[in-house]
Amino acid sequence: MLKAYKYRIYPTSEQELLINRTIGICRLVYNLALETKIRAWQSAGINLSAYDLIYQLVELKDAYPWMKNIDSQALTAAVKNVDVAFKHFFRGAGYPKFKSKKTGTQSFHCPCNKRKVDLEKSTLTVPKIHDIPIVLSRKFTGKIKTVTISRTPAGRYFASILVDTGEQVPEKPAIRPETAIGIDVGIKSFVATSDGRRFEPNRKLQDNLARLQCLSKRLARKQKGGRNRNKVRLQVARLHETIANQRNDYIHQVTTRLIRDNQTETIVIEDLNVSGMLKNRKLARAVMDVSWGRFFEVLKYKCNWYGRNLVVIDRFDPSSKRCSCCGEINAGLTLADRHWQCRSCDTSHDRDANAAVNILWYGMQQQKADQINTPEGIREEPVESRRLRRAKKQECIQIEDLVPTRI
Repeated sequence: MLKAYKYRIYPTSEQELLINRTIGICRLVYNLALETKIRAWQSAGINLSAYDLIYQLVELKDAYPWMKNIDSQALTAAVKNVDVAFKHFFRGAGYPKFKSKKTGTQSFHCPCNKRKVDLEKSTLTVPKIHDIPIVLSRKFTGKIKTVTISRTPAGRYFASILVDTGEQVPEKPAIRPETAIGIDVGIKSFVATSDGRRFEPNRKLQDNLARLQCLSKRLARKQKGGRNRNKVRLQVARLHETIANQRNDYIHQVTTRLIRDNQTETIVIEDLNVSGMLKNRKLARAVMDVSWGRFFEVLKYKCNWYGRNLVVIDRFDPSSKRCSCCGEINAGLTLADRHWQCRSCDTSHDRDANAAVNILWYGMQQQKADQINTPEGIREEPVESRRLRRAKKQECIQIEDLVPTRI
């Protein structure tokens, strides 16, 4: 089982200079590889692979000898990230963009075997940079696969260590309605479960909004390029980082309480169109604050860690409008209606609690349909990838061209 451990590091001035230099050169190599790949396709229709771009690193190092002082594996990893970005694009993500030194978290990878964590001295060693002071808040056991050094906009440095623990992924039990719960996420209530539990809203940005507005006004008044502007910029970046840490901490608390429940073996959630909700200017800030995407991401990998089933229902199932008692659909329900009464059975419903019960019901119906459509409850084989289908189609075309047509 692969697990990632993130630690805070405190590099010296010389180590900080080497880290910043490595980050800058890796960013340069990434942008050059992306530009080369785009121009080769636009001019000649050639799709350069990651290995074609890696071969050009030798000529690039000969032209710029100062690049030889950087770990070669880190530069290779930067080129491979271009190929990964295009794979994500073909799967529905956005088109790859050039990296800027002024935005976001900067990082570089160390996939080489010359990396070491000294648990006694609390130091981290990566190629070209030795004995970096690290705060080992958690001990880990296993083989280190890769190390990622990152720098946040607030000027803090972290090391993310991917470790192969050697543990086997636990087997997931059979899906049963008795040990399953439905989860509905919202803004008024962060999480509502079908068994009656409710978690407070995750409004970390709203709690710090007044302070953030004050610092943003100070930043706008400072002269660009001045030292005072840089000081206020760091204050704004640190506040944003604090808000993100508070939000992630709360998400981990909620997901851990849901996953470690001994009575729960299956969790049913709804496939929400979060990107579409962000287009609503009246709800965009609130939707970003609760961070549903991050919640589902953490819940997914924790289900794999602890052997829990995760069932995802369709986003178009009327979980909020359906009466969980009689099944009547309330077509006139709006977002402002937090409590409503069914016209058919006169049952009073809380919107979030009723949606959680319906999500569980839809999830169990989905599992019954899958068991009926497949022999002995075995799921069908996954759909072939687009590239594999395209290769098979091209092979069939070539075979037809070789076989003479009968008249």
